[in-house]
Amino acid sequence: MAKAKQFGCSALALTLISLSGCQLFQSQTTLIVPPTVTNDQAQVVAIIRDQMDMYLSYEGREYFLNQMLVALESDSRNRFKGKDPETYAWWKIHVQPNELHQAEVVRPMEEGIEVYQGLEFMDVPYRSKSTLHLRSKPSSDGEELSSVSKGEVFNVVAKVSDLPWYLVEKRGVIKGYLHQDYARSNVGERDLLSTPPNPLLASAKVADDNFEYRYELQGSYTCRVLSYELSKNGEFTTGALRACRKKRKVWYIDAPQA
Repeated sequence: MAKAKQFGCSALALTLISLSGCQLFQSQTTLIVPPTVTNDQAQVVAIIRDQMDMYLSYEGREYFLNQMLVALESDSRNRFKGKDPETYAWWKIHVQPNELHQAEVVRPMEEGIEVYQGLEFMDVPYRSKSTLHLRSKPSSDGEELSSVSKGEVFNVVAKVSDLPWYLVEKRGVIKGYLHQDYARSNVGERDLLSTPPNPLLASAKVADDNFEYRYELQGSYTCRVLSYELSKNGEFTTGALRACRKKRKVWYIDAPQA
């Protein structure tokens, strides 16, 4: 996965995050510092929080983080701006086009499940609307392998591309397919900083060696590079990150592999 780059230049001496190829400029002086690689997603989150502490009120942070999500979801605009109603700090947000990444992961799986290669990786908890059967393939005529009870929470590993079916995981083992009409997301809208990375992609080749059946899943996930600037009273700080999508309005900051 893409690795974020760490810069040590800022108008407020804050550590900033940028991606390879980005250069940060402070005030009227051109300052280019050689980047170093960071592989700690929590560090990226901490730096952004520090930057918000210096410029934004509590209400302003909510507006700023929400506009990040709006920008990431937008297909028609790539530049956004806003103003904190209390501190009067301004922010600017710029997003690059969507990047489609491919991944192969190995997971323990119940016997009899047909593996479809066109998957869109998610990692989102869902809740069943009623008692339902999990099937061997993404079709109503698939073999009934097991079931989920009404109200039961399970993890959706992926959606089958171009089909309204989810691949369901329970307690770390893939159990079968479920039609999307019979489940609802158990996760509300989250800001970018509070959504954990997808563990399936962070440990792509790790699987339970004690489980008899393990299969390779091939699929895709969407990421975007987002850059931002916070400014107030002639001072400013900037940064950039790569965000990846789990579902609509649920994005996380990419955690590069070590």
